[in-house]
Amino acid sequence: MSRHNYAGRKYEVVAYDPEWPKLFELEASRLRLTFGEDALMIEHIGSTSVPGLDSKPTVDILITVKDIATVESHVLDMESIGYKHLGEYVKPGTHLFVKERPDNADRLFNVHVFPSDHPHVQDMLKLRDYFRTHPEEVTKYMNLKRELFEKYPDDYGQYRRFKDEYMEELKKRII
Repeated sequence: MSRHNYAGRKYEVVAYDPEWPKLFELEASRLRLTFGEDALMIEHIGSTSVPGLDSKPTVDILITVKDIATVESHVLDMESIGYKHLGEYVKPGTHLFVKERPDNADRLFNVHVFPSDHPHVQDMLKLRDYFRTHPEEVTKYMNLKRELFEKYPDDYGQYRRFKDEYMEELKKRII
């Protein structure tokens, strides 16, 4: 399984963009057509789904399916709408597709496909919903992300390491 090769990966943290929910809605429409009835749920997740939260300008999308094996039948369709299939990447038994910006190699969308009964699905939704209703936590998280980017502008692995530690602590508090 290929996992998290962050070596040399460029990234940036930018101010919240009110276009992100609109980009999600447009892409979700394409994904509904691509996955059809296999997509049980399509949700906007991650930092771009939280109003006011600075983020990497990559829209994260969660698709749940009843049977993860059905994903293989959609790989060519996903490639036809501009996605690369990275396979099992984020969590065992899941799939990741990425779509890059046409003008550079920065990611525009990450599509995470999980079986509907995967425990991480509820974690992602609970975290998103918590941030949406707790502006003080948004400020705290945003400040951390900005500090990490300033400290590690060329080391995405370190940025992720410390950001992930914060998220694990937050999950212990709220989930």
